[in-house]
Order: sequence, then C-alpha cells, then structure tokens
Amino acid sequence: MKAFNYRARTMANAHLSGVVEANSRQEAIEKLREDGLVVESLVQASGERDLNIDLGSKTKDKNLSIMCNQMGIILKAGMPIVRTLELVAGQTEDKGLSKMLTAVADDVSAGYGLADSFAKHGPGLPETFVESIRAGEVSGTLEKVFERMGAYYNKTDKNKSRVRSALIYPVFVLALAVIVIAIIMIFAVPTFTSSFEQMNMELPGITKFLMASADWWTRYWWVVFAVIAIVVIALKLAQRNESFRLAWHRFLLRLPIMGHIVESSSASQYASTMSMMMDAGLPVLSAVDVTARSMSNYWMAKNLADTRVDLEAGRQLSTSLARTKAFPDMMVEMTGIGEQTGSLEQTLDVMADYYDNETETATTRALAVMEPALIIILAFIVGGILLAVYLPIFSLYGGLGTSI
Repeated sequence: MKAFNYRARTMANAHLSGVVEANSRQEAIEKLREDGLVVESLVQASGERDLNIDLGSKTKDKNLSIMCNQMGIILKAGMPIVRTLELVAGQTEDKGLSKMLTAVADDVSAGYGLADSFAKHGPGLPETFVESIRAGEVSGTLEKVFERMGAYYNKTDKNKSRVRSALIYPVFVLALAVIVIAIIMIFAVPTFTSSFEQMNMELPGITKFLMASADWWTRYWWVVFAVIAIVVIALKLAQRNESFRLAWHRFLLRLPIMGHIVESSSASQYASTMSMMMDAGLPVLSAVDVTARSMSNYWMAKNLADTRVDLEAGRQLSTSLARTKAFPDMMVEMTGIGEQTGSLEQTLDVMADYYDNETETATTRALAVMEPALIIILAFIVGGILLAVYLPIFSLYGGLGTSI
C-alpha cells in the first residue's frame, strides 16, 4: 500500500487535508470520493516505496509498446494470463521489465489482481498503463486493451522522438559552436596575436576585438561553461516549483515555431490518451484525471485537470476545455462534436492522428528552417574570425608591395 497526502473539500465547501492509503493514485481518489470529498490535490508521501522491483526510472515507451503487443497476441491465442506473463518475461530484452513481469506472474498466480500487481511491482510504469489494465480486467477485454496500448505507446514514442529531435538539434549545434569557438580562441588565435604584436603596425578594429576576445577566453573560459551549467541546474531545480513550472511550460507554448510543435504534441497526447482510457472502459472523469497526469506540457495538463470541477457540476468536456483557453480551438470544437454525436472516443482517435501529422509536419518545417539558419550563423562567426586574422596579413603584403 502507498500513502498519499491529500487536500480536498466537502460538499459544504469546507477544506480538509490528511493522508489516505491505497494501492494506486486512482484508488486513493476513489476512496476520497466515496467519503464525499472533492479532491483538490493528491501527492504520494515522500519515502513511501512499497515496491519489490525497482526499474530505476520510467519505463521506455518503445519497450512498453513491444511488451503490450506481445501480451495482446498471446492472450488472443487463448493462453492463460500467468503463462502469458512468463512467456513475455522470457522474451523481453529489458531486464527490469523481465523481472517485473516475473514478479507480477507470481502475484497473479497467488490470486492478486493484474492491475494491482503491476502497480505494486512497476514504479516506472505510467498510470495510463495500470488504469487501462484495471478497466480491462473489469470488462474482460484484456487482449483488446493490450493491443490498444501497444499502438498507443508506439505512437507516443514516435511523437516524443519528433519533438526531442526538434529541441535537441539547435541546442547540440550551438553547444558544438561554443566548444569550437572556445578552442579557436584559446589555442589558435593567441599564436597569431604574438605575430601581430611583433609587426608594430596599426591593426584593424575587428582584429583588435578578436585579440581582446581571445585574451578573455584564455583567462575566463571556465566562466562560460560554469554559467551554462548553473543555468541548466537552476532550470531543473526551478521545475520543482509549481508556479515556475506553469509559467515555463506556458512560455514554451508561445515560442515561435517550437510553440506550435509543443502544442500539437500535447494535443495529440490528450486526444490519444483520452480515447484509449475511454475505450478501456473508464468514465470521462477518471479518463480526464489519468490523461492530465500523462501529458508532458504541465500548463495544458493543469488546465485539463481543473476541468474536473466543471465536469462534476454537469458541464460538457468541450465547454470546460473552452473555458481554460489552453487547448487548440479545433480540438475543443471536435470534442464538442464527439459529445453531441455520442462518438467522443472515435472523434478523439481521429484528432490524435491529425495532431500527430501536425507535429510531424511542424517538426520537419522547423528543422528545415533551423538548419540553414544555424549554418549561416556559424559561417558568419567563422568568417569574422578569418577576416580578423587575414586583414593584417593583407595589409602587411600591401605595404611591402608599395615599398618595393
């Protein structure tokens, strides 16, 4: 069992806080709801680790996709669940997943539920995985749930890879540029500087600037890398503060080019996760809770989680999303159409594909724009360095030609 610290309010609008014990976050929420409480925040108590297997970090989406596909195929063939778990455990290359599946198989053979066993032994598993299995156990459609999750995690992995490539490429190129410039300034330019000083001639302004820059780099090169390290660490630590995290993720959405990629990726996460949760049998309220905790953009996730109050008051999901102004207009409108026609799950599935394509297209365009732009910037810097080095040499040759 895990302990969760909660803040909630009663129907009389009185605020309460305390600790609730449950096997999962969703189970804790359900317990509090049964007591007539509206949950405002729920955080697992620090130090609580009722877990037998430590996967070290979050399980990779690609590995989850492969595992789910294997589970779905074997279950569809009529194999019992315990034997299926043992077979997949023997086939997977991920040692952490293999140990987890073996432990889950032992628990299930002892009479424990599949979802509870995964929650107990899989700290690195996403909540979407555990709650989908829980719903699949109730509805008796585990093979369908595993097949759906296989496709879902495969799509999620590809989507994250696209966004990651768009974000990492410019950072990598700029970091490489800083390293190359540092090497030139610290090792190459000083050899020319000593030669220029012996010429006893008036140097061009750009050369003087280069020599002064090289002197600064030679003395204080560590300052540049120290500042970069401090900024990176500070951003990591600041992410723990909710206000900063909200502001930072909202800022990412407003960035030119990159903002559209982040928004499209998050919209796809919302649509595909909601669709999968509802297909597994979760009600809209539970699906919203799980989806909000699975989205990578915290600003959009927080606004989605806040729609719970409106949903409990009887408002439609599309109306609640429109009030947040955090989701694309098309997503809000299509959610409304899905609700009106009674086909919300299918509509969200279509929108997930649409925003997947949007993410791919936006990423391709971003890389097509950034690549030549970064090359031009690097060429300008290198060209400036070469010009600063060769101008005095040309002036010296010109003076020799005049004297002759």
